[in-house]
Amino acid sequence: MPPGPPSWSQPPEPGGRRPTRSPVPMPSASPRMLRLELGLVLVLAFAPSVLGLLFLALGPQGTAPAETQVLPSLASILIELFLSWSPVLVIGFLLARNREGWAGIGLTRLRAGDLGMGAVLWVASFILVLVLAQLFQYFGQREVDFLPEGLPLWFRAFQAVLIAVTAGVTEEVVVRGYAQTRLEQLRAPAAAILLLPTALWGVLHVYQGLGAALTIFGLGLMYAWYFQRTRRLWPLILAHILFDMTQLVLILAGG
Repeated sequence: MPPGPPSWSQPPEPGGRRPTRSPVPMPSASPRMLRLELGLVLVLAFAPSVLGLLFLALGPQGTAPAETQVLPSLASILIELFLSWSPVLVIGFLLARNREGWAGIGLTRLRAGDLGMGAVLWVASFILVLVLAQLFQYFGQREVDFLPEGLPLWFRAFQAVLIAVTAGVTEEVVVRGYAQTRLEQLRAPAAAILLLPTALWGVLHVYQGLGAALTIFGLGLMYAWYFQRTRRLWPLILAHILFDMTQLVLILAGG
C-alpha cells in the first residue's frame, strides 16, 4: 500500500502553544529522484538566463537598441513569461505527483500576518540594498533599460506589473520554496541550503553588473534565512513584488 500524503500538522508545544515554523515535509520520493527533480527545475529556471549571459559576453559589444514598438515588445514579453513560469508549472506537477501540495514549499493559506510581515520585509529589503549597494559600488553596475521610454506609458505600466509579479512569484517559488525545501529533504548542510540557491539567484542578476549581483546575493541571504526560520513563502513573495514594483515605479516617474 503506498504511503499517504505527508502530514502538515505539528503537535503543540508544552503549554498548548503551537510552533511558529512548519516542519519540513517527509519526501515521498527517493533521494535520487529528488536530486533529479531538483536538477530539472534548476535547469529550466536558470538555463535561459545563463545562455543570455553568454550571448552578452560573446556577442557584439555595446548596448543593443531597446525595442520601441508595442507588438514586438509584447511578443518578447510573452516569451519571457513562458520561460519564467515553466519551472513553476513543473514544480506544481512534481508536488502533485509526490502528494506534497503547495504547502510543502511554504505556500499554505495566506494569513493576515503575512501581509504585515511582507511589508516589513519590503522595507528591510530597501534598507539592506541601500547599504550593500554602497559597499559593492566599486565592483561595477550596468544600467538596464527595463522599461524603454519609446513605448507608450500605458504599456510600460502594464509591463512593470508583469515584471514585478512574475519575478516575485516565480523566483521565490523556485529559489526559496522549492530549492531550499528539497535541499533540506536531502539533508544538505545548513550552509549549502542557504548559499547554493541564493548564489544561483545572484548569478541571474550578473547582467546588471558584479556589484548589483553581489547586492542581490546579500538580499537573497536575508530571504533565505527568513524562509529557513519560518517556512512561510507568502511574506517573501509579497516583499519581492513590492520591492520590484517600487523600483519600476521610480523608473517610470524618472522617465
